[in-house]
Amino acid sequence: MITAARRRLAAFFDCLHESAKRDLLDTCVVSLAAAGFLGHLLLVAVVNMLPEFPQTIFEGLDRSLLHAVYTPFSIILFYEVILLVFALADSHTGEVAKQYQIVSLIVVRRVFKDIGSFESFEHWLTETEAVKAVLTDMGGAVLMFVLVTIFTLLRRTIPKVAIQRDLVGFIELKKAVAVLLLVVLSGLALLNLAVWLRVLPVSLLGLTQIPENVDLFFFPLFFEFMIFTDVFILIVSLAYYDRYEYVFRNAGFVISTVLLRVSLSTPKPYDIGVALIAMAYGVSVLAVFGWFSSIVNGQKLSDDSNNRER
Repeated sequence: MITAARRRLAAFFDCLHESAKRDLLDTCVVSLAAAGFLGHLLLVAVVNMLPEFPQTIFEGLDRSLLHAVYTPFSIILFYEVILLVFALADSHTGEVAKQYQIVSLIVVRRVFKDIGSFESFEHWLTETEAVKAVLTDMGGAVLMFVLVTIFTLLRRTIPKVAIQRDLVGFIELKKAVAVLLLVVLSGLALLNLAVWLRVLPVSLLGLTQIPENVDLFFFPLFFEFMIFTDVFILIVSLAYYDRYEYVFRNAGFVISTVLLRVSLSTPKPYDIGVALIAMAYGVSVLAVFGWFSSIVNGQKLSDDSNNRER
């Protein structure tokens, strides 16, 4: 029964992951992001030109046009989270790389929000705190980009080791987990939107007021689910990857994900530091994993050569 359910979910995942559907989804996301950007611009322009409108209707709306960038970035980030779930079934390192990309894009998006908080561009140097926030996010985003690049380079240079065991069941399980995670993701997104639109009370989430950022609780909650998902897959993977270097690598990636989750709830500017530590740790783990694997594989080739000579 469990095996049948796993196979059905895996088949559903394959259906969602078809290239034709991915292309359609890409087009829809781009169109939605463009529409959201133009709609946000129009709304801000209307509010600024018609101040006699009831202010309660636009409560919480930022009046800077630069804040309109926040809307398409939020849509793109949500799509990146969907791609992260798809990456879960393909590769653990690919999933971790996508986590790093998402956190770095969150920081990039925040740069536009920080710039939009300037009261005047003519006298921006007098706004010390706002300038600090912008420079911190800009510098942190670039450093994250560097770490993501190094991580991606390591992924491509580390040779893959063939696993002798049958991985079909494990891959099906990861696809099934990915489908369930998509359901959770959709539920969190709908809950986030319902609270933001005041359809549901904010007290439902244990908060006293609506957070400043529309997705303030979406990403932390989602990363918490990712932590438990990674731990579950780590445990199951022991039946297929029981070599020391794989166990350490996967456990190290879980630690990195935990640190990323902590960074999402850490106040500025310490959140940037925690996120950078998380990424640097993941890069270090992957680099040492590749080093260890090359030593073990080199020793194995040497032993095989000696055995043939004998």
